[in-house]
Amino acid sequence: MMKTKTSIWVAAAVAAGFAFGFAGCGDNNTMMPTTCTTDSQCTGAGEVCHPLLKSCVAGCTSANDCPDAAKKCATITGASAGGDGGVRGFCQCSTDALCDRGVAGQVCQDKSTLVCSAKCTASSGCPTGFTCDTATGKCGGAATDGGTDGGMDAGVTACTPGSCMGGQICDPTTSRCAAAAACASANAQPDTCVYGLFCSGAACAEAPRTGVTCGNFDMVATPKAWNPATVTPKGPVTHSFASITKDANMPLFCGARGADFSAEANLYAGNTNFPTMLDMVPANLLNYVRTDGQIIDVRVGMLARPTAGYSSGLSNNNKNLRLRFNLCVMGTVPATLVAGFYAENGNPVCATLQ
Repeated sequence: MMKTKTSIWVAAAVAAGFAFGFAGCGDNNTMMPTTCTTDSQCTGAGEVCHPLLKSCVAGCTSANDCPDAAKKCATITGASAGGDGGVRGFCQCSTDALCDRGVAGQVCQDKSTLVCSAKCTASSGCPTGFTCDTATGKCGGAATDGGTDGGMDAGVTACTPGSCMGGQICDPTTSRCAAAAACASANAQPDTCVYGLFCSGAACAEAPRTGVTCGNFDMVATPKAWNPATVTPKGPVTHSFASITKDANMPLFCGARGADFSAEANLYAGNTNFPTMLDMVPANLLNYVRTDGQIIDVRVGMLARPTAGYSSGLSNNNKNLRLRFNLCVMGTVPATLVAGFYAENGNPVCATLQ
């Protein structure tokens, strides 16, 4: 059952592998792959699970661990390997000549797995989602099939937020797992990142969906199903939601005391920029979700923090919004409060306020 909106103030709170062998780190011989989805499933000493092959390969901590045929030690996204105490990498090839020198006839699959392998002869011999260029014997980008499944190969399962592994993200523009693009977090969100992502440090990341596993959203199905690749129209994306210092001034409805809890949500606009004034914000656009699943319109529920000011939180030509609001608890005030928040047609987020 879907919970209804209210303006009452807060009262309580089968992945396919190659059909041929491939060279692993530390030797130039063909290995028999072991099916895996995580590193923990690999039983060989120092092995890691290749994110595309879904097979165990020898891991590495530096180029010294790798054979001359594949001398680069890195993750599939290009991050440096740090050994067991950090990120694990595998030996990657760079040229066909070096692969052929290691095992005659092998090529470097530089557009897919980054390992040396025998030449492919059909797409069935490539990892899921890649196609075989029979002229070069290499697996490359996915082919389209007339739009029958959004431009992806027939039978290939589209990724969803949170489903990608190996440091990759689900690209909302292609619904495919991919390496995160570079960005600059000093710029206005989402900087160069596409809708559904945000700039985290120096790379694009998937927008948080902490509300999916938060009890507040157990009965609030729509935001939990949010997928930036399919949502229409595209709503505001919340890229951070957290507790802030309690408002010590006189918040609405809190009587003579300061706010019991204060929170801050940072959002960037979807299809439509934010209005210039709080009174112009459409009903049900910005929503607080109580611990019992009740949804409260932040605007109508008069939760917006009066001392912060809605308009002072607008930036980047109203494409970005810093929304601060106060919460008041009836009765004994708990030490912490689990709060939920989402914008209409946006991602669900949850945070423990204190």
